[in-house]
Amino acid sequence: MDVFFYKTYNIIGIYKLYLLNFIMKTLYFFSQYMNHFIEILITGSTLLLTFLIFGNPNNVNIKANRWFGFFILSIFLITLDFTLKIVDLEIKNTFASQILNFPSFVLAPIFYLSVCHFINPDRKWRKRDFLHFSFGIVSLIILITVVCNVVYFPDYKFIYFSPFLATLFVVLFAIQLIAYGILSYRILNKHQKNIRLFSSNIENIDLKWLEHIVIGIVFLLLFWALDILLGLSTKSFSYINVLLFFGIHFIAYHSLSQKEVFPFTPIQKHEIIELIEETKSESNTKKKLITDEKLEELKIDLLILMQVEKPFLDCELSLIKLASQLNTSPHILSYTINTGFNENFYQFINRYRIEEAKKLLVDSNMNHFNLVGIGFEVGFNSKTVFNTTFKKITNITPSEFKKQQLTINQNTKMHSDS
Repeated sequence: MDVFFYKTYNIIGIYKLYLLNFIMKTLYFFSQYMNHFIEILITGSTLLLTFLIFGNPNNVNIKANRWFGFFILSIFLITLDFTLKIVDLEIKNTFASQILNFPSFVLAPIFYLSVCHFINPDRKWRKRDFLHFSFGIVSLIILITVVCNVVYFPDYKFIYFSPFLATLFVVLFAIQLIAYGILSYRILNKHQKNIRLFSSNIENIDLKWLEHIVIGIVFLLLFWALDILLGLSTKSFSYINVLLFFGIHFIAYHSLSQKEVFPFTPIQKHEIIELIEETKSESNTKKKLITDEKLEELKIDLLILMQVEKPFLDCELSLIKLASQLNTSPHILSYTINTGFNENFYQFINRYRIEEAKKLLVDSNMNHFNLVGIGFEVGFNSKTVFNTTFKKITNITPSEFKKQQLTINQNTKMHSDS
């Protein structure tokens, strides 16, 4: 029996050694080839994402997603160049190889134009839009000229091998990314203010995910510069590739779960865009759209509608919907809210929602609802937005308000008993 256990123990020990050896070899393999493995994953992921965005399974933001698809396609072509080097299929000094470098010079303007179409789906192509691609076209001409000189005049060293030229392109590429990143961030920031003119819940259409992409690009550039200066990455492992890999999956998640920014008919959509444009031009001087008497009449009708019908309980309430219930145009309704109540549509609706929430929080019949449930009941579709809006209007959180009201009720009861 002792011999049996001894042999069994030895066999288990041998298997443990084999397993340990296998694990060590696997770790060594990944340490040597991890960087290549991640680059291949990035290339495959961007290719798949390109097809998905162009396919647009949710059929939303069609024009914007075409441009965004070209943005992801550009990333794919850039990463494909690295992948070809890994498998020893690098195409040297040919027109095809420069085509793979060309997307680097149009990546930023393509992203910027996709953002422009997200915030204005009616945007038309303008002649000056060609200027966005001037740097890319000039760069492509230079690259093709270099290739032609190397191919047809192999003894002539030309500037293809100049480190200065390579450095210049990298610096210009970084400057272009930062410049277009700032432009994109600015118009996204304006968009987040403009959607408050027509939507009562903005978290699904505020395009924060595009804003995060801009911040991510700037962060990657800074990290890339630090990587060059401090030598953080090694031949077998690159932090930039890891960040890019997770960045691609972040883009994939948000781009495939995006909502239609302007979920209206073409006529309604055009009216909303006009309203936004007029709001920009009327920031200093407001036009008087209706008489003061008509304004007062509409204010009274609106107040009655809000108190009786309570349309604000609809989490998808928009300026278009409310205008149809009031039998007026979205433009006139927006003017009535802005001029008559000195609020935008988003502020006006959410003020009513908070007032309703305050009633429900002290209603004993609603004790089976938690705070999130109360928020959903009054028309919010996000716990964070409910808490933030409540605190902004009342200066306390919903939970603090509920505790405060309970304390007041208890004190009132004690005084009445005494």
